[in-house]
Amino acid sequence: MKTYHHGNLKQELIDCACRLCERDGYTKLSIRSLAKESGVSQTAPYRHFKTKEALYASVATEGFKKLSKAFSIDVSKKITKKHLVEIGCKYIEFGLKNANTYDLMFGTAVGNFADYPELLKSANSSYENLRLSFSKLANDSDEVVDFKCITLWSMVHGLVGILRKVQVIGDEALINPELGPMSTANVIAGNLEDHLDKVISGIIKN
Repeated sequence: MKTYHHGNLKQELIDCACRLCERDGYTKLSIRSLAKESGVSQTAPYRHFKTKEALYASVATEGFKKLSKAFSIDVSKKITKKHLVEIGCKYIEFGLKNANTYDLMFGTAVGNFADYPELLKSANSSYENLRLSFSKLANDSDEVVDFKCITLWSMVHGLVGILRKVQVIGDEALINPELGPMSTANVIAGNLEDHLDKVISGIIKN
């Protein structure tokens, strides 16, 4: 356990909260547990997080910032379908490697993002990077691009949940036809780039 006394205490507490969230899950994260893990008084975190939801919001904000960084590309340059495939792969990789944080980011533990401007900004920024990248390839109106991009995001987001399930199913079980779509999901997991390439091509053309 590290004891915090100097520097930017709020950021140090947020960093600690992010580690706790990923280690134990956000349902076990509390201001009390954060104080204990950080080695500060029980009242110290309350100076920066008035409620547990506010603490959750700060952790989610960091998560979206990390997600944006993971697949950020320079949209001022030529964008190819390969770039979109890479974005999709990195998005899924983030969701699989940071499962507990991902659950907090996209769950309902934090209600209205508008109540936390920094969270709203970071969440929108991660999506906007995806939308701008997609718009470089789609020869459609802004409205159609928006709907197509939501479709793409929904697909990638859904794959995170499906592939997380694949990770916890034994290899022998995955070839059992009684598992239905999970055997197909396992094939996708092994050929993710090819799958995303086909899906993205279909969304662009339709």
